[in-house]
Amino acid sequence: MPITVRQLCDTQAFNLTVRAGEEHLERELSWAHVSELEDPTAFLSGGELLLTTGVSLPADAEAVEERVRRLVAAGVAAVGFGVGLRFDTVPDAFVAAARAEQLPLVEVPLAVPFIVLEKAVSQALSSDDHARLQRTHQQQRRLIHATLAADGARTLVRRTAELIGGWAALLDAAGHVVHGSHRTVRGAVNRTAPQRIARPGEVVFSSEGGEDIISQPLAAVDGRVLGYLVAGRQGVVGSLDHGVVTVAASLLTLFVRRTDETQRALARARAAALRLLIAGQMAATREVSQDLWGGFPSEPVKVITAVGSQSALNSAIAVLDTGPSGAAIFGRVEGHLLVVVSEASVEESVSRLVTVSDLRLGISENAWWDEFARARRESRQAADEAAQRNEGALHFAQLGGEGLASYLDRYRARSYAENHLSVLQDAGNAGGEGSLCRTLRSWLTHNGQTDPAAKDLGIHRHTLRRRLDRIENLLGVSLDAPATRAELWFELELLRGGSDS
Repeated sequence: MPITVRQLCDTQAFNLTVRAGEEHLERELSWAHVSELEDPTAFLSGGELLLTTGVSLPADAEAVEERVRRLVAAGVAAVGFGVGLRFDTVPDAFVAAARAEQLPLVEVPLAVPFIVLEKAVSQALSSDDHARLQRTHQQQRRLIHATLAADGARTLVRRTAELIGGWAALLDAAGHVVHGSHRTVRGAVNRTAPQRIARPGEVVFSSEGGEDIISQPLAAVDGRVLGYLVAGRQGVVGSLDHGVVTVAASLLTLFVRRTDETQRALARARAAALRLLIAGQMAATREVSQDLWGGFPSEPVKVITAVGSQSALNSAIAVLDTGPSGAAIFGRVEGHLLVVVSEASVEESVSRLVTVSDLRLGISENAWWDEFARARRESRQAADEAAQRNEGALHFAQLGGEGLASYLDRYRARSYAENHLSVLQDAGNAGGEGSLCRTLRSWLTHNGQTDPAAKDLGIHRHTLRRRLDRIENLLGVSLDAPATRAELWFELELLRGGSDS
């Protein structure tokens, strides 16, 4: 560390005498500067030992006090007053002013040239710089050596915490802790999350809970944020060794970039293999399954389709990657996540996937490999329905009672039916004929037989015939066509429970 005023005074060869400011002798010296100017403050930057013989010292005590006040305001650490030339001893006015301002003042005998003191300060600073460089070099070597461990990223995080005397954590792009040096890091990480979210690509400094904390983004070559290194230690802002964190972040960036590139290549290979499976080339998919997923699920299988945001799908893949090897084959296909798992493992896989926020799952019925296309359609239908219902997971079997209607976008279909059949409701009300929709439903329910429908409605069969003719005219269709009857019946079913009674 730099030399202090006390260390300089304790050097017997200098034979210095402290005349004022005894309580501040622990001040570190940034430099030693000789000046006989009346006002040298324009040439000072703070922390200096100012050496003077008092050649320009005014005789007036008030002027001396003003000069000392300016030196203190400029940040001078101490004054070395050389005696034996103009003054045999430090003038009382200067001593009094230094004591009043608590400015360390040392008397320098004539036998000690100022240049000796300058060299002493300079050599101490040089030694401090050299020690700092050595320390930095050793820290960097320890960080680099940590990357050679079997679990390099985890070891690097722990080594960072050790070197800064605090804690450290590696986060993924979503801000979740991947590796932490201590169990308590999650609290500090969560407290600083809003700042990272507001400025995701920037280095963020903060002070939370009496800690000095820094968040360093780890970016890909294309600028995407792949994660963060967050580190902290007790103390005010600036007490943390940012140099250590910066080097560690650079090394971790190499790790996460390599991981990101590997994962992206793996994702492309998995997607290609699944497309082969969709095309019916199961043998080709099975051949590469050991390398891509660690195995191939046994029959019967179930297909899971997962839909959600990109971050949700990424988290789902991470969940599957940490599962038993070979339990499932999975990958992104057509914008969603496709998972094929054996019947025995499906519940375990679903229970893990539903923990991912904003993810919706559709699960097919059991299938053999030659039924894969059918199972895939079932899972996608169930996933779409789960998304509409805002449910975490939905089995295709749960849609069994809904028939063809479960394949439709029920909101759009009902809106169409309401608009299409509204002309019947409006005309029926305006003409005093009752609901034409109810007439149509009764007639279709009785398979187009007039007498049973008229009896059900409580009207004459000729009245029913007139109403059916009016329905044909209003809708511009022929009720003799089977397709028309089927479509109108389906529309009425969509409106069941609405205003069709």
